[in-house]
Amino acid sequence: MFIRKLVSAIGATLMMVILFSILDHSGIGLFFGMYILPIILIYGIPSSILSDFLTRKTDRGKRIAAAALLHVFLGALFVAVPTFIFDAENANWISSLRNNGFFFFSATISAFIYWCFDEMLKSKWFGALRRKFYKILNRIGALRI
Repeated sequence: MFIRKLVSAIGATLMMVILFSILDHSGIGLFFGMYILPIILIYGIPSSILSDFLTRKTDRGKRIAAAALLHVFLGALFVAVPTFIFDAENANWISSLRNNGFFFFSATISAFIYWCFDEMLKSKWFGALRRKFYKILNRIGALRI
């Protein structure tokens, strides 16, 4: 399970780097990726494990929806809690979140992309694709001279 979470974290980071690179052509995507990867590794993987733990006993459709909401909520919470703590003197948390909108948007989108990668890696379709890929690699390996 941890390997799947690690692969999901790397995939989500790569997708965010690509997204930032497309939106801003100055190469800022790699700069943000340098900061996104440790955050996803330190905060995202435990959050995803918590999400799996909380939704493990629900049926498939409800589990997928609940896991998506938990991932996005915990991703948004990563920006919201420090904003609420450090901007408490303003007593206007909505405008404080609006001022940190870029980080809030980035955390929420990366949490959603992380969930997409995690669900894709759990799916039966991906398992079948992986088995076909291994068969092709075994055939190629059998062609050695």
